[in-house]
Amino acid sequence: MSGINTKLSYKQLHTLKHALLQHMLRDGITDDDFKSEQALLLKINYQIEVMKERYDIQ
Repeated sequence: MSGINTKLSYKQLHTLKHALLQHMLRDGITDDDFKSEQALLLKINYQIEVMKERYDIQ
């Protein structure tokens, strides 16, 4: 996914965040999968915070 710049709305990012959190709770998740999904979650959370500041979202 590196090098791809996709524009997502604030609502879409929140939907992805919650879906990913649920997905990370699945049975049989490997440590590698958990780590990579956790890294993605951090990126999503960062983008949410940037949008909150930029658009003054409470």
